[in-house]
Amino acid sequence: MDSANKKHLRNNLLIIAAATAVVCVVVLFFFRHELFTSISRRAAGILAPFIWGFAIAYLLLPVSRYIERFLRKLFHPRKNTKSGTADGSDKKEEGKKEGGAIRLAAVLLSIVFLLLVLVFLVMAVLPELIKSISGIIKELPAVVENFQKWLDTLDTSDMSHEAVVAIETTVDTLSKKLSDFLQTDLLPYLQTLISSVTSSFMSILDFVKNFGLGCIVSAYLLCGREKFIRVTKLTAWAILPEKAFNWLRKELKYADLMFSGFIHGKLLDSLIIGIICFVFVLITKMPYAVLISVIVGVTNIIPFFGPYLGAIPSALLILMVSPVKCVVFVIFIIILQQLDGNVIGPRILGDRLGLSGFWILFAILVFGSLWGFLGMLIGVPVFAVLYDIIRSFVYARIRSKKASVSSSPPSA
Repeated sequence: MDSANKKHLRNNLLIIAAATAVVCVVVLFFFRHELFTSISRRAAGILAPFIWGFAIAYLLLPVSRYIERFLRKLFHPRKNTKSGTADGSDKKEEGKKEGGAIRLAAVLLSIVFLLLVLVFLVMAVLPELIKSISGIIKELPAVVENFQKWLDTLDTSDMSHEAVVAIETTVDTLSKKLSDFLQTDLLPYLQTLISSVTSSFMSILDFVKNFGLGCIVSAYLLCGREKFIRVTKLTAWAILPEKAFNWLRKELKYADLMFSGFIHGKLLDSLIIGIICFVFVLITKMPYAVLISVIVGVTNIIPFFGPYLGAIPSALLILMVSPVKCVVFVIFIIILQQLDGNVIGPRILGDRLGLSGFWILFAILVFGSLWGFLGMLIGVPVFAVLYDIIRSFVYARIRSKKASVSSSPPSA
């Protein structure tokens, strides 16, 4: 056997071994998920400040860049024009210091912006949410009584008695289940949650500590992002073969494009949808304006299922107060989702993912079952990256087969 055949055989064996290892890890991850739980929890507990730092830095990167560009235009930093003289060196060093100060100011302002948003959500939205839930619990008996009176008027009309009885039975069953859920399930759960949060001061302190350290880590990452990226590239280039390094760099760029475009775009899109919904609910004087807008905005982050997950509970809340306003709200949500799907969403997100509706649905269901809401949020860009890796591998194998053997792929 000559050296070329030996090299080809060795490459094939390496590919088979790598593919087998990947398949084994994937099978263990999906069917023996508990094996990874203890390790992941331990690692997450140790690396929590750095995980928070990377997440905060990734989310704040566009904000920091925008503020930095604005500050540079505002202060007009002087550029080096005499780099060969001593005076030119002084100006160059001064320009670096001035640019570093602008970078630091932009990073600090972006972190302050994040803290202000969080404070606004806690101080403005949370009390309204609690007030809305309390109002629903208090108004539920009166709503059921008014609906019963409406059924009594139907019983005296031309509608058949059997239909009225069927409607009444269904409504009684649903209202009883809803009342039991609110009084026996939701309220005790909230009380238990509040008491557990109050009693577990160390958990709150640990969260605040991790978040605060995460903000510090994100500040370091944002200030020296070019240096961190350069060191990471040099390390990967020193460890990996050239072909593997080029492949990894290409896939990381693609992953960054998918995640940054999708997550930032979805957050902005959902914010716009929530604001539009809030303005419409206030203008039409519908109840629970803040609660409904938060539900619609947050669930809109989830692709495909989000609009339905937000519209159904919001419509039921309005139905308890006014059936007419409920119909108006459903019509508004249909129009709003069409506007979002055809105008707002494409303007912000574009066609970055390149996935069909089937694969988007597949990614949401699979990763949502694994990681819950977080999986439904990041499952689509994660699957888009995996899909691109598999597609690149398949096309590379097809090209290698066409180059080695003069054959055409089998027909469908």
